[in-house]
Amino acid sequence: MKSVIDQDKAKVKIKIELGVDEWKQALEQAANKVSESLEIKGFRPGKAPLDVVINQAGEARVLSEAADISVGKYYAEAVKEHGLIPLVQPKISVEDLGVDKPLVFSVEIIVMPEVTLGDYKKIKVDKKPIEIDETQVEKTLKDIQRRAAKFTEIDRPSKIGDWMEIDFLGKLDGKPFQGGESKNHPLVLGDKVFLPEFEEALVGLKAGDEKTFSVTFPEGYHQSTLAGKDVEFSVKVHKVKEVILPPIDDDLAKSLGGFETLKDLKADIEKYVTESANKKEKTRQQELAMDKLIELTKVDLPNELIDQELTAMIQDLTHQLSHQKATLDDYLKKNNLTEEKLKEQWQEMAKKRVMAGLALEEFKKQEKIEATDQEVVADIERMKQMYPNQKDEIDKRYGSDLEKKRLKHMLAGQKALEHLWEIATS
Repeated sequence: MKSVIDQDKAKVKIKIELGVDEWKQALEQAANKVSESLEIKGFRPGKAPLDVVINQAGEARVLSEAADISVGKYYAEAVKEHGLIPLVQPKISVEDLGVDKPLVFSVEIIVMPEVTLGDYKKIKVDKKPIEIDETQVEKTLKDIQRRAAKFTEIDRPSKIGDWMEIDFLGKLDGKPFQGGESKNHPLVLGDKVFLPEFEEALVGLKAGDEKTFSVTFPEGYHQSTLAGKDVEFSVKVHKVKEVILPPIDDDLAKSLGGFETLKDLKADIEKYVTESANKKEKTRQQELAMDKLIELTKVDLPNELIDQELTAMIQDLTHQLSHQKATLDDYLKKNNLTEEKLKEQWQEMAKKRVMAGLALEEFKKQEKIEATDQEVVADIERMKQMYPNQKDEIDKRYGSDLEKKRLKHMLAGQKALEHLWEIATS
């Protein structure tokens, strides 16, 4: 094999030419593989000679198989020989191919572009004081109170604070619309999960009642097809229950376990709220430090990296939607988008994410930050403790060297971000 490299910044083209013996070996391997699926008289599967396989299967099929075998093998050898680390899938172009003409092909890849960081040690971010509002503690207490509530089925007109189970069907211009229908739907009047007009229309209804009424959606409603529109709803009430809330006192605290008094519970809530606020503020500071690192970063960014990031973002969205029993097509139709329009909207976000990855990678290199094998093992154990029902799946996933390598890279990135934050807040 002979390989010639032509590099223009992050874009690399490698021309690979096979020798006669190498191509002969590839053709024989291809013939063996093709003949495994053929019945050739006088030969066992996978054992027929090249000329016989070509005669029966056709030259094009054997050449295609030989090219696939060769590209995979010799591309990997060329990348290793030149010390390259491809960042995107390669573009393969076959330039010469024949039974008597050794394969010649070219590969275009994108490698890590040259990244120049400014003086990141001068990065500083502001610190906002953490203030715990007593209303946050009270809200948490009310949430606990509601989780401990008891429900009593009643035969009286509903009022604010009651629990109801209803069927509803909404129609826009006389036609049902997506998301406008549900069966046996639970709600608590006054929770403001639904539009205020909708909940108000349910006040005074009893189990078995039916009612049709109109609701006007706000102009700024998130679903543009409903914004500012009058919608007709038909509702049937199945059940009405009175919600009996326990008093917020020492008994409520004791019922949770681990607390003797309401004071103890409040102290624990204050601690949790404070920790949450500190984490949120730290995340804000890290994001600001990262933004400043990106501003200090100079790199000639290949479009292919942005395209790859956009594809990954679309795949992530598709995966998230699948958990909601929805598809990407559903999402695009709901938001009056095409995939191309969505990518246009996300273009700057994708560029920023790529820039952040490249900047942090260079920061890791300059600060000599790496994750250890012990840290990888510890993180796998942490995941198993957090998700005890998924221990086997976690072991299976991280049983491969590739997944361990990815986890190691991710942990190194987390350490780098932590170190950048330390610099920016010192």
